[in-house]
Amino acid sequence: MSQGSPQDVTVVDAASLFDASEVLAERYGRHRITIDYPKLKALLDDFREDAGWRPASMTSILLSYDPKSEGQQRFLSMLEHAGFDPDTCHFRDAFASLPPGRPPSESNQRSPVSFSARIAYIAGLLARHDDAHFMVVTHSFELCAPMSDLARRMDGRVGLAYFGSLLDYRWKFAGLGDEEKLGIEFFDIDQCGERLLGIDLSEEREDRTPEPTNVRGLSRF
Repeated sequence: MSQGSPQDVTVVDAASLFDASEVLAERYGRHRITIDYPKLKALLDDFREDAGWRPASMTSILLSYDPKSEGQQRFLSMLEHAGFDPDTCHFRDAFASLPPGRPPSESNQRSPVSFSARIAYIAGLLARHDDAHFMVVTHSFELCAPMSDLARRMDGRVGLAYFGSLLDYRWKFAGLGDEEKLGIEFFDIDQCGERLLGIDLSEEREDRTPEPTNVRGLSRF
């Protein structure tokens, strides 16, 4: 298999994975569940190889951090050592916008972190290529339309990798799993829970969503 090229990219949404670890810790009654990132990097590479994709020339991980935190600096170093290419921003810059005119002091909940806009921008850049192999690790449904649109505009491969049991339910409504409908291949990390987390996630899987419905694309652009 040939070496990866600039359009052969894997993008990891670290905020989404952090939220997943918190949900799983609560679900399984653990104080903390930690994702093994070196094993995650190897798993994503395996997903690409097993599906006949070209290897990733870059595995970018998007994350926000506090520059003053020594612990977070050590985490970044670990990610780099594991083969990831950290793409960082200040933690305040990653918060999703609140409703108009509402200050943070009026919110009783933790401000959600979102990298969907940045990942959608990357997908737009890859649309210039005819044969990109683009994999994204996230639960965010906001990326369904731009990823599906990218898949329709080129002859490459577009894939979503995540814990199937923790995906935003709208992915199944939209038809994830039906490659002819969305053009997005799905790689279920639930099958590798023992490998990444030390937990067998397959026993907890439940299908709680109705049958998929039609979803509109971005054909007007």
